[in-house]
Amino acid sequence: MVMACGSSTPAPPGGDPDGGAQTPDGGADAGPTPPTCSVPAPTACPESAPHYPDVAPVFESRCVICHSGTWEGPWPLNDYGHVADWQDSIRANLLDCSMPPPDAGVPITLEERLAILTWIRCGLPK
Repeated sequence: MVMACGSSTPAPPGGDPDGGAQTPDGGADAGPTPPTCSVPAPTACPESAPHYPDVAPVFESRCVICHSGTWEGPWPLNDYGHVADWQDSIRANLLDCSMPPPDAGVPITLEERLAILTWIRCGLPK
């Protein structure tokens, strides 16, 4: 099975650069509607802060399939240091629901998103 991991795919001939098709009159079709995303950013750290072992399984099951560092994929997320280095991007991508991308085949639940966002909000406890 082939999975797309956020890679750039050239536009099909005659298609628009975003991959949408053209309408019969030559205009660009809007293409598929992106999923609705509503993720509330945590505003405080709970009294019992989550630690990396609490969120590591989410990274392993939802992110490392593409972010392993062992192929031509993007930056790795397979250990604490990698995740800590990319915390700002991870936070932004979780809030706008751009990661994991729908075509990666590894959907992430709202609960998993919130767990990681809370862990980041708490200062990335090891």
